[in-house]
Amino acid sequence: MTTTAPDRTAGPAEIYDRAFVPALFARWGPVVAETARIRPGDRVLDIACGTGALTLAAAERAGPSGSVAGLDPNLGMLVFPAHPADGQSCRSRVVS
Repeated sequence: MTTTAPDRTAGPAEIYDRAFVPALFARWGPVVAETARIRPGDRVLDIACGTGALTLAAAERAGPSGSVAGLDPNLGMLVFPAHPADGQSCRSRVVS
């Protein structure tokens, strides 16, 4: 059996994105976006977006004619966004 040492270079946001988002939050992004009735062309503001599980689901529903922005008080969450699905574009801009 081979064991690997924990990744000591990963920051809290990266660990959150790798461990907690897939296990707890990723499945809820599409559910919440659907419940919010996000449609193509909508403009969406995701407050307390974390690494973007809901933000990306909202962007997928809003499509290229819409726009989605995520806000989070934790800078680390904003500089380590969730990974967009194939074909999705994702821009990050941190404003302090």
